[in-house]
Amino acid sequence: MGAVMNFRLMQPLRLGAVLLFLAAPAAASGLPASPPESLGFAPDRLARIDTALQRYVDDKTLAGVTVVIARDGKVAYERSAGMADMEAARPMRADTLARFYSMTKPVTAVAVMMLVEEGKLRLTDRLADYLPEFADARVMVGDGPETEKAARPILVHHLLTHTSGLTYGGGLFARTPVGKLYDAAQVQRPDRTLAEFSRLVASLPLAVEPGTTYNYGVSTDILGRLVEVVSGQPFDRFVQQRIFEPLAMSDSSFTLPEEKVDRFAALYEKAPEGGLRPVSEALQRTRFRADAKLISGGGGMISTADDYLRFCQMLLNGGELDGKRLLSPKTIELMTTGQLARDQTASLQSFMPGYGVGLGFAVLEDLGRSQLPGSVGEYNWAGAANTYFFIDPRENLIALLVTQQYPAGTLPLREDLKALVYQALSEVRHGHPAR
Repeated sequence: MGAVMNFRLMQPLRLGAVLLFLAAPAAASGLPASPPESLGFAPDRLARIDTALQRYVDDKTLAGVTVVIARDGKVAYERSAGMADMEAARPMRADTLARFYSMTKPVTAVAVMMLVEEGKLRLTDRLADYLPEFADARVMVGDGPETEKAARPILVHHLLTHTSGLTYGGGLFARTPVGKLYDAAQVQRPDRTLAEFSRLVASLPLAVEPGTTYNYGVSTDILGRLVEVVSGQPFDRFVQQRIFEPLAMSDSSFTLPEEKVDRFAALYEKAPEGGLRPVSEALQRTRFRADAKLISGGGGMISTADDYLRFCQMLLNGGELDGKRLLSPKTIELMTTGQLARDQTASLQSFMPGYGVGLGFAVLEDLGRSQLPGSVGEYNWAGAANTYFFIDPRENLIALLVTQQYPAGTLPLREDLKALVYQALSEVRHGHPAR
C-alpha cells in the first residue's frame, strides 16, 4: 500500500501517478490556520518537513506521522504522512487517536497546580499527609536486598520533579534492583485501582533518597492518586471536567470509546527482519480498555494532535485559552522554570544535555550545551510511542509530533523536529535576525 500524506493547506501530492487532495476537516482543527508567511515561516523551507515525513514512511522507519506547528495562536503547518493502521489501510490524520503515554504527565502537573492555586495543596507538603502509605518509605541500600528508612519525607515538589525516589519497571529500568521488584510485583497492571496502585508502590523500596537526584518513574502516577484524594473526585473525572472540557479537547480521554475504535492508531515496533510490525495485543489496547481500572496520570492519555495542540496553546498563553483560564501566568512561569541544580539531573543530561527540570516539563537552560536550535526557556515532554512537543515562549511557537512507534528513544525524532522547525523560520522575535 502506498504512503499517503494529508495536506492541511490543500496542496497536491503525487502518489505514484495519482494526485491526492486531502485536508483535515475544519471541525477537527485544534487552532485556526494562517498563511505561514504571515507567521514568519518560509513555505519553501516548510516543504523540507514534507520531504522528511515522507522519507520516514518510505524507509519504513515510521508507519504514520503527524507534525503540527503553530505560532501566535495559529497553525502555520499541519501535515500527516503514512498510515495510522497499515493493516487496515487507514491514513494518519491530525484527528487520529493515539497513545500519548508520558505526554500525560504535563496534563497531570496542570491538575496538581490547579489544586495548589486553590489552596488545597502546597508543593512543600509531605506526600504522607495525604497518602499515609508513604509515611514509612524505605530506600534500597546498594543493590539490595537491604533497605533503610528514608532520611527525609517525599514532598509534592519531589513528585513533580521526579526526585521522589520512585522508579519504573521494564525496559532499561528492569536492570536496576528496584526496577526488578517493580516488574515482579507487576506494578502497572491495569486491573488495579489508583488507590491499590499507590499502596503497592509505597510497599516497595525507593531507588534513591527523596530530593537528591532526578530519577524517572511513577511519580506522576502517584500525583494522579493525590489529585483524587485532595479533590474528592476520581482522577480521570477531575481531568475531564477541569481540563479537557474547558479546552474543548473532545477526543482526549483515559479509555478508548467503542465508537472511536476505528480512529485509534495501531502501535508498531521495528521488526527483526526489517520494516515494521504491530506490537503485542497487550500493548495495543490493554491500558486503554473501558474496563481498565488503573487511570495512569503518568502515561494513560489517549488524544489527537489537534486536541493536544490546544493544551499546548493554553500553556503558551499563560494558562488560558478561548476565555477559559486554568492557571495563572505566574503558575505557568513557575512550572516552566528549572527547579533543580545541574548535579541533580545527570540522568536527564545524558540524553538531553542543556535541559533542566521544571514542574512537569524539561526546560532548556543552556542552548549551547543542547547542540540543537532553540531558545532558553523552551520546554517540552515526550511519550513512549515517540510523541513529542516543545513550546518556545520567546518565539511564541509550538511544535508537535505524533506517531505510534514503540519504544521511544530509538529514533532521533526530537532532534529532527527541532532542526526542521527552526530552519523554516524566516522571522525571529528574539536573538539574531534571520538572513
